[in-house]
Amino acid sequence: MAKRGNALFKSVCLGKCKSRDLPKRLNLTGIAPEMNRLWDASVRELASGVVREHAALLVWERERLRLTNIVEGADDEVVPEYELTSEQHFVGTFHTYPYVTGKMGIAFSGMDIASAIADGENLSIVHSGNQIAALVRTEFTPKIVDEKAILKHEDELLWFHRDTILTPQTILKINLIFCKQYNLGYYLGNITGQLRLRFQP
Repeated sequence: MAKRGNALFKSVCLGKCKSRDLPKRLNLTGIAPEMNRLWDASVRELASGVVREHAALLVWERERLRLTNIVEGADDEVVPEYELTSEQHFVGTFHTYPYVTGKMGIAFSGMDIASAIADGENLSIVHSGNQIAALVRTEFTPKIVDEKAILKHEDELLWFHRDTILTPQTILKINLIFCKQYNLGYYLGNITGQLRLRFQP
């Protein structure tokens, strides 16, 4: 059973997992300590009103998922470094979402989803407080998207929900709407790195 689970996880990371085969749970415990460390680094100066997003590249290397190319950004933006070695296979990106208000539990923005699709990410992860969310590409996910259309739709959905402060509940609803529209698997979990499948195309 363990070997089958490992093979399935590898197929997710390498973009070869069919929608019907998406695992009910996504085990990210191998990289959870590093993800949590980057979250802590993002909010280490929160008491002084300073936060900084952190990002890393997700790569498949030596038969495991790894975080590499760690970078620190601004309070509301971070740009991943995409350089790979010959032994690394691109999987996707990881980033944190800290807020100076201390708000947590905010998952993907419309821009995150557009970038994940356009950049060919098989797995995209965001960490916000005690919550970790992940997008998984399937065979039905388009290769290109209209970024402006996604951002416009996101604004319309926020207006519909009358959400001007971005609550976790509203962002989750919007994430699931986009996952249905673009055929992305969606996982949600906590700092243990154990994520549960919330949407399967």
